[in-house]
Amino acid sequence: MRITDYGIRLSLSLLLLAGAAPSQAQLPTPNDLGVSTGHVHFTVPNRDKHVAIWKELGGTVGSSGALNYIAFPGIYVLLTEGQPSAASIDTAANHVGFSVKDYAVYKNKLVALGARIFFESEENGQILADLPDGVRIEILTDKEQSAPIIFHHMHLMAVDTIALRDWYIKVFGATASERRGLPSALVPGGRVDILGVRAGTAAPKGSKGGAIDHIGFDVKDMKAFAAHLKEVGVKFDVEPRHIDAINLTIAFFTDPAGTYIEVTERLANIGKK
Repeated sequence: MRITDYGIRLSLSLLLLAGAAPSQAQLPTPNDLGVSTGHVHFTVPNRDKHVAIWKELGGTVGSSGALNYIAFPGIYVLLTEGQPSAASIDTAANHVGFSVKDYAVYKNKLVALGARIFFESEENGQILADLPDGVRIEILTDKEQSAPIIFHHMHLMAVDTIALRDWYIKVFGATASERRGLPSALVPGGRVDILGVRAGTAAPKGSKGGAIDHIGFDVKDMKAFAAHLKEVGVKFDVEPRHIDAINLTIAFFTDPAGTYIEVTERLANIGKK
């Protein structure tokens, strides 16, 4: 896919978001570097099928022709129609995680949607499942949360987990943490957890073109963030550019393990009057 084509489609997707009714995905106050969670972008072979899947999982859906968005508390899900080059588990962007209020309700939803559940623990409130067409999802349970479902984490994969965690701390001003013995980097709205590559296996493929094409962070000030990236030695794959129609600035770069990343400016304003 050409960058120009992708940018047009992304811009139109976000234009729909900007014109939609206030959504669930109101993003949190950014950290000291001006960063918060933003969005995750999937490649799906059948748009309508996956709009229905994410709607059933609790998202607020908006659509126009071939363009769709799904809003969850803390994150936007965007879809590009196409054949993914790889399932998410075969790429550096391994899976996406959500926290739910009711374990049984979401297990039943996943089964009804045709997901392949390969790990479940009602005691721990955890499910790992592959949705149709290659996106892996993790479900965690928090009976005390008010919303039925909220964004929780992106789970990436790397040969050197600590180095990648430290890169996210350096680049996004994240806070060092861990979950279940694995390194994590926390940003307002969620976390980036890092899985290690098993001994004797190859490093994962880059995410671009895969079922999880890229992950997204929102920044308060793109110029300031771009200057920060230059200071820490990160180069853009696509330089920042402003899209006048939606008053949004976007840019792309890739992490050391191969996860494609988009940063947006003003995505947090979507849905505000």
